Amino acid sequence: MENRFLRFALILSIVATLMSYWNHGWVSYLKDLVVLIHEAGHAIATLLTGGSVQTIELQNDESGQTTASLLDGKGPFVFVVSAGYLGCCLVGGLLLNRGFKGRLVKTSLLILGSAILLLTLKYTTSGGLAHRTGLGWGLFIFVSSFLPFGWNRIVTVFLGTSITLYSLYDLLDFTENVHHTDAGILAYWATGADPKLSPPKSVLFLGYLIALLWSFFSVSIVFLSLKRAVLPSERDPSPEPLLEEPILGMGSVDSPFPGEVTPEVMDWFLSRGLDLNGNPLQDQFRDFEKLDG
Repeated sequence: MENRFLRFALILSIVATLMSYWNHGWVSYLKDLVVLIHEAGHAIATLLTGGSVQTIELQNDESGQTTASLLDGKGPFVFVVSAGYLGCCLVGGLLLNRGFKGRLVKTSLLILGSAILLLTLKYTTSGGLAHRTGLGWGLFIFVSSFLPFGWNRIVTVFLGTSITLYSLYDLLDFTENVHHTDAGILAYWATGADPKLSPPKSVLFLGYLIALLWSFFSVSIVFLSLKRAVLPSERDPSPEPLLEEPILGMGSVDSPFPGEVTPEVMDWFLSRGLDLNGNPLQDQFRDFEKLDG
């Protein structure tokens, strides 16, 4: 994955596939995951600010609800309400970044899978959509962290792309009935207007302003994550290869030597300009053998 074009092509292929099957049943499972992460963002922000969470719920129309009790003060409320949209983009961008760089992939998946499982078991109703979604995806992500040969990186890139795509798509909610979104909730709270009445102009204006601000930060998070992952700087260490490749045929599934190779056997092959699979050595290895001899 050192080739930048291949990284970008992989992201585009995943996006194209998801868009082609956007209304298909299997994509709805991914959408439910993103909605759950959105609600989990509210729940985690509540806990971090000292509040308490009662329930996390998902609906069949790609919506969700987190019931929580917050501490008094402006800071906690703004932080908790903002954590949904921004948290989703942050998770998606982080997974993309870690997947392409090949560092802390297992740790990232373990943390995400464990967090989803813990929140699901503690705050969702047994048998509900949130409960089924959390258990299914939490177990899948947790188990995927142990996949060998770089397959956990492929899962990480796929999840990161999927979460990021739907998170950006979710921002379109602001274009219709902004007062029914999290931005509207924050606008009602800031203006002191009654949510039961039709929204006044002050709520609509502030709601759109908040929506623009969140959209800016969301797009910035995704852009910076992609820039550092797909177009790494020269100072950034080169990422590990996506799939592990054996050197000189050692450890390959096609290797004719399933056990340990003795030095005598290795010398016999190398002296004839062959690797352990019987294929000709590359020029740099030939030169090394001449110098060593």
